[in-house]
Amino acid sequence: MTHGNVVDESLPSVDNSEEKQGIWASILRDVKASTKKAPATKSLVVLGDNESGRTTLVAKLKGEEDPKRGAGLEYHYIDIKDDDRDDTPKLGVWILDGDVTCASPLLKYAIKPDTIENTVLILIASMTQPWLLLSTLKKWISLIEEHIDRLKLDPTRLREMRDRLQYDFQHYIEPNESSVMMSSSTSSTTIKNGVSNNRIPMSISSVSIASTATPSNANDTDEQVVLPLAEGVLTKLLGIPIIVIITKCDTMATLEKDNEYKDEQFDFMQYHLRKFCLEYGAALFYTSVKEKKNIDKLYRYILHKCYGYTFTSSAAIVDRDAIFIPAGWDNPKKAEILLENLNRLRPTDQYSDVFVKPITRRPLQRDNELITAEDDQEFLARLQLTLNRASSPGRSDETSSPVVTRNSMTSGGTSSMGMQTPSVASRPRNPTNPGIGGGGNAATNEGALATFFNNLLTRKAGGPVTPTTTSSPPPPSRQNIDSSGVDSSATASQNSQKQPEQS
Repeated sequence: MTHGNVVDESLPSVDNSEEKQGIWASILRDVKASTKKAPATKSLVVLGDNESGRTTLVAKLKGEEDPKRGAGLEYHYIDIKDDDRDDTPKLGVWILDGDVTCASPLLKYAIKPDTIENTVLILIASMTQPWLLLSTLKKWISLIEEHIDRLKLDPTRLREMRDRLQYDFQHYIEPNESSVMMSSSTSSTTIKNGVSNNRIPMSISSVSIASTATPSNANDTDEQVVLPLAEGVLTKLLGIPIIVIITKCDTMATLEKDNEYKDEQFDFMQYHLRKFCLEYGAALFYTSVKEKKNIDKLYRYILHKCYGYTFTSSAAIVDRDAIFIPAGWDNPKKAEILLENLNRLRPTDQYSDVFVKPITRRPLQRDNELITAEDDQEFLARLQLTLNRASSPGRSDETSSPVVTRNSMTSGGTSSMGMQTPSVASRPRNPTNPGIGGGGNAATNEGALATFFNNLLTRKAGGPVTPTTTSSPPPPSRQNIDSSGVDSSATASQNSQKQPEQS
């Protein structure tokens, strides 16, 4: 009895545990279905010439002020901040070398067959050299085309990639209030359908209706109708989203001043750039890191193309240095409006004929001038001759007699002359060169001696001593005083000492 009661009481407990397990299982299934899975790894591949501003632009997108420059193949990543996800993704950024020859073998590490569908291509050209804009873009896009051919992708897969980009391009909707409200009402359904196939689709408010299509409907040919294309549109579609960025657009004012560019030339430039973008289904950005133009808009557009974040900015074609044309907005008729403003230029003019590289002002003969080095022995011989000529005045100064100024002769009198006599007498003379010092020195000595003896004769006769001015020579020059004035005074002093003996 007691055993039966125990059995009867245990049966309801088993039923309750099964119900609890069923409730928890349903809750876990609902949470799993509503949880946002981490998106697939995406990557940017940045191509452009050296000094085009590639590294600086990527640093700005990362929020860094000091760009870290490298060589060859650079790799960076951008942290994607999303409050709705706990595990924020990282957007990988590959920057290839600015030389096509060096970048070609490195491209296989950035674009692989298994990652090509998750790649966004960025082509960069600088406004500082407008004559190279088109040639630079064509050079790098040709490199990508050759690389895709070497990957040998499945033709069916490659066709699906191109059809998907064509569908997005043709069904582009300009963002406005109605599209934003539509995207908010359909966002939950879109996310659920996209997460079930490990894909986060794009928002309808940003690019196209195809963004809201579920993956199951994406393969339905009845709903995805590929419309006929206009002439010159998507003729070279690669299957990879492309963003064309023209950097350093703050130099347009300098080009207008130095090269005399007008709005007509800039409209002609924009027309050809938009034609290039229409051929490949690319978006077009005019940016300036210095003036922070279109940097934030470019960041949001990249996140939109990679992860499907909402992008609500419309095209901007008013400011010539801040152009933004998203993929799918443009068409040949819109681009041809720019040709209506041409006065001196014609629509049929070639881009290379309108934008010509200015000639640098420097002598042309310097290009072919060959500079030959002088022989060492000839250079040393010429240097020795120069040194000998420079040292010859120093040797002549050493052999010349000391300079005696006029002030020293008048103030010192006979005593000063007598004090300098031993030093002058002790200095060796050059008897072999009596002509040194000029012929005036000998005449001065003879005149001084004649005056001295005339004075002696006059004193011996007892008459008055009168100066003989007629026979006195003219006052000697500075050179004569320096060379012979000291010698004559010394002779006069010696004769005066002999005067008492004769008297």
